[in-house]
Amino acid sequence: MSVADRVTSPSTPETTVPVGSAPTVTVAALCGLVVVGVAAIAAASFVARLEDVIGLTLAAASLAVLTLPIQQWLQRWVGTVTSMVATALASLVGALLLANLVLQDLSFQAEAVADLVRTRLDEVQPGSLADRVVTALRLDAAIDEWLAQVPSLVIVGDGGGTQVGRQLVALLMVIILATFFQSSGRSIVNWVTSRWPRELSSGAAVLEPAEAGDLSPRLIARNFISDLERRGVASVRRSIVLAGVSAVVVGVACQIVGHPGAVVVGIWAGVWFVVPALGWAIGLMPIALLTALDGRPLAIYALIVSVVCSIATTLARRRYIDAVTMRIGVGPYVLSVGIGVAVAGIGGSLVVLVLGSVICAGLTNPAPPGRPPGWVIDARHARSFGGITVPTGWRGGVVAVAAACAGVLLWAALHRMAPAIVWLLIGVFVAIALSRPIGWLEARTRLTHHMSAALALSLLGVVLVLVAITGADDGARATTTITERLPDVVADLEETRFIGGWLSERDASVWIAEQMNDLPQRLGGARPDQWLPTIGARLLDMFWTTLFAIAILLDGPRMLNAVHRRIPARHRRQYARIVSVTGTALGGYAAGAALVAGINGGVVFLLALALGVGLAPVLAVWAFIWNFVPQIGGFMGGLPLILFAFVAGPVRGLVAGVLFIAYQFVENHLIQPAVIGAAIDVAPWGTLLAALAGGAAAGVIGAIVITPLVGVIRTVRAELARDDFPGATARVEHSPAAD
Repeated sequence: MSVADRVTSPSTPETTVPVGSAPTVTVAALCGLVVVGVAAIAAASFVARLEDVIGLTLAAASLAVLTLPIQQWLQRWVGTVTSMVATALASLVGALLLANLVLQDLSFQAEAVADLVRTRLDEVQPGSLADRVVTALRLDAAIDEWLAQVPSLVIVGDGGGTQVGRQLVALLMVIILATFFQSSGRSIVNWVTSRWPRELSSGAAVLEPAEAGDLSPRLIARNFISDLERRGVASVRRSIVLAGVSAVVVGVACQIVGHPGAVVVGIWAGVWFVVPALGWAIGLMPIALLTALDGRPLAIYALIVSVVCSIATTLARRRYIDAVTMRIGVGPYVLSVGIGVAVAGIGGSLVVLVLGSVICAGLTNPAPPGRPPGWVIDARHARSFGGITVPTGWRGGVVAVAAACAGVLLWAALHRMAPAIVWLLIGVFVAIALSRPIGWLEARTRLTHHMSAALALSLLGVVLVLVAITGADDGARATTTITERLPDVVADLEETRFIGGWLSERDASVWIAEQMNDLPQRLGGARPDQWLPTIGARLLDMFWTTLFAIAILLDGPRMLNAVHRRIPARHRRQYARIVSVTGTALGGYAAGAALVAGINGGVVFLLALALGVGLAPVLAVWAFIWNFVPQIGGFMGGLPLILFAFVAGPVRGLVAGVLFIAYQFVENHLIQPAVIGAAIDVAPWGTLLAALAGGAAAGVIGAIVITPLVGVIRTVRAELARDDFPGATARVEHSPAAD
């Protein structure tokens, strides 16, 4: 929406400018321009410091609307002021008790997990590479130290006692602001609805509210806000209550059988059980793991109770939440929670979930109020640029300052959402890659979309588990073989004709042997408090990326149809056309890239088996994943194969290198252009630059994602330039015969 949607056009005499005269720029105008620029910079710098304040305000607004029914119920018994004070105190006490309970339970759980890890480390074979690494890194003490910090990190984050004080101050501010919002809620709603006119204009006539009836814009806006609270916020309230009941049931069952961390496991299960479609599986994961590790027959009862509770929660959600308020769906639910976690942790997930529910309620409202009237200014104080009308003078200065502030806030929000953006991009790419085989299953087996997706994901999970088991069985043996035989292999290479002299002059075999002997000491110098959290962060990225991919895979078509219904009718054909070509391009690229990567992984697997190289499934999966990276992915994918083959013998390494390079030549010049070139036409130098830019921005993930995005942009531009694009004007060639 432009700044001035409506510009009055009074009949004023036209001003004629003498021919050859030029407009005069006064010193006052230049000074005013400088003042506006300085004010915009100052305002943007000030707004950048309000990032946390805005977050606290959103948290307070969410808490206010969530606890509003409690405050209104108490108000009928004890009055307005007392009900607000009681609601605020109950919120504060409840938050502190829950945090203390979780903190104590996490401490016990950390000790139990540490004992379990120490038991598993004691089972490592003495003298192996794994044993040398464990001894050098002091993993037992490192894991104990890190797990001891987990409870405080989960509750208050980094910073120790200082962070505890900050969290308490933030909690108090949120509760105070929530009380203010509850006391001023009616006036806030009145101010918002006053942005719409009281009367309904009909051409030149103006209808009074009595004549307009339900068509009054202000009344429609008020009903719209009420519907947001009645369906959007109410769905979150009911979900919290249902999650609390499920958490108590699961927590009590785990406490009875003696599972460690019963409170945390119960909260985890309750929170995820209310998530549609896939929440039950994620909620049951820690309970199933504890049951498998426990080994006692009694432990199975906690799992049985949890399974029954997940089924009951699913049925209750459908009857008392989806049917009464609205059906949010797994896609918006998981995306809201994931974005909230990326922005502000656990508390942020609840705030973004409330915002997401409100947005879903607004998009599904059958009678939206439309846009409020724009800023009406005189035509003498406005200019049009490219169809956008902007004010001039001091009004333009206000717009410039507001635009600078909005830009800073948008950039700050994108910076905080950076992890979630990466999760979303990879999730969309994976979902599109899996959509075609799932569609094939759906057409051949006549299963539903959700059942076909569950079958395909289950098969994929089985393959990954088998690869992980193979890697765990052969990994220690293969790496030990490398450390023992690599110096001998290099010594044999020193006797070859081509590179032997260069290697012997530099004592390559001696240097390799020293590096292998010094490896434990080098690893011992690493700081566990740095790399252990890094491993945890990568696992968290993998977790959310997988959830985003599954959520989009299950709920993507419904979300696209919902957006399609909200597009104005005059733009609906253009939207459908762009979505179609984008989906075709991304689907073709994803399917083609998966096919080429699968062929690459198969070649690596066959070479590893034929040459007697260990870890054939692991090497194949490594090559498959790296093959998605343009240009350099093939080399990185085949490097471990060649290295392991050289360890097995110089001749095997030479054969593996020659065969893999020959296959890469065929793949790059024949297979890949034929399979992927038709989907996204990007020049090789363009893919190289895109891969380098994406790698610099987000590592390997960025290198994988940026190339299809560049191709999609290119495809959309080409589609917009077509003569048959909806809304475009067809070109008509002028014929001299027509004159």
